[in-house]
Amino acid sequence: MRSISRRLAVTLVPLLLCSVLLIVQGSAWLYDRAQRNYITLLLQRETDSLLAALTEGSDGLYLDMDKVDPDYRRPYSGRYFVVQGREKWRSRSLWDHRLPLSGDGLQGELLQGPQGQQLLVWSGQYRKAGELVTISVAVDYQPLLSEFRRASWWISGLAVAVILLAVLLQQWLLRRSLLPLRRVQQELAEWRSGERLQLTEQVPDELQPLVAEINHLGRQIEALLTRARNSAGDLGHALKTPLAVIESRLDSLAERLPADQLAELQQQLQSMRGQLERSLQRARLAPDQSRGQRFDPATDLPALVQTLASLYPSTPTVTLDGDSEARWPFDREDMLELLGNLLDNACKWAASRVRLSWQLDAEQLRLEVADDGPGIDDAAREQVLGRGTRLDQQAPGHGLGLAIVRDLVAAYQGTLGLEQAPEGGLLVVLSLPRERQ
Repeated sequence: MRSISRRLAVTLVPLLLCSVLLIVQGSAWLYDRAQRNYITLLLQRETDSLLAALTEGSDGLYLDMDKVDPDYRRPYSGRYFVVQGREKWRSRSLWDHRLPLSGDGLQGELLQGPQGQQLLVWSGQYRKAGELVTISVAVDYQPLLSEFRRASWWISGLAVAVILLAVLLQQWLLRRSLLPLRRVQQELAEWRSGERLQLTEQVPDELQPLVAEINHLGRQIEALLTRARNSAGDLGHALKTPLAVIESRLDSLAERLPADQLAELQQQLQSMRGQLERSLQRARLAPDQSRGQRFDPATDLPALVQTLASLYPSTPTVTLDGDSEARWPFDREDMLELLGNLLDNACKWAASRVRLSWQLDAEQLRLEVADDGPGIDDAAREQVLGRGTRLDQQAPGHGLGLAIVRDLVAAYQGTLGLEQAPEGGLLVVLSLPRERQ
């Protein structure tokens, strides 16, 4: 879809161009009419002067040149006359050019004059001393036409500048008017990342209903997710106790059951527990847990390390390497579970050292968890990411740790990889983008 600003500009520019063209042409036409009317009055006065210069003599009328304006004596001066009675007098300024004598009043069209001049001609018929006299006077209109053209170009140039200024002003006003929408977009991004609970409703009146509906929809979705998580959690906790009882009874009946039946029942119980853990994890990973608290490495990581130390009295040394000042833009519970599973697995297999390093930039969070344990062969690294897969059946647990980490990373649209650590053991490398698509 084309942008609103481009659509408005495409609409505004032709409209302004047509308006300016009409204004320029209309102004030039009106000014030309006004000038011609004014010059017509001057020409009428000239004919009156020439009529007054006709003097009666013994042989009839003659033109007294002493009463005629000197401009009519200078060749091609731009002012011309022709007086036609029984005799004909022409202004010296005409030189050898002819001036038509036709009818009364102003000529409708400009006439070609000497040296490319455009003449505005007025003709009138008079009777003096019983003699019919036709007087035609003309003035060069070419200088005014040149000024009209020059003025038209100037006005057109100024109009183009005004159009450009209007378009720029329109774009500026449009961007300014859309600032509340951009703020709403930014707040939606913050809402999605969990940095706010709802949109600010201090917006223009036109946007207030939209923002109110978005907030109402967000509250409804959050309520539905909360009920779904609570229902799944209640179901999971309700099933854990019966599963534990069944496992206990099965252990007490281990000597009475054949080995193959016991192994089959234990396998089915382990599958049920794995499915239960997976369902609980899916419920907790419901999209956009926007009301969750952000993970603070300065306080949450030391508490997590202390918890691991209480679980494993012989816990190896855990080294934290990263900037603890900036909070991570991810849900605190998700990060605690992710790091808890990774560090728990690393502490379980490490000989003496575990390293957790992280780097947070504008695009992603990169995490590395390394230990100095035995590590994992290349062929087995993909296998351990499977849910319930355990390479060492003697170690406690259900084999869900790395699989849960994988699900968490997938929920955040990140990447997860297993490599050989510089310390000699397993290196888990994962990256979580700050913005999910």
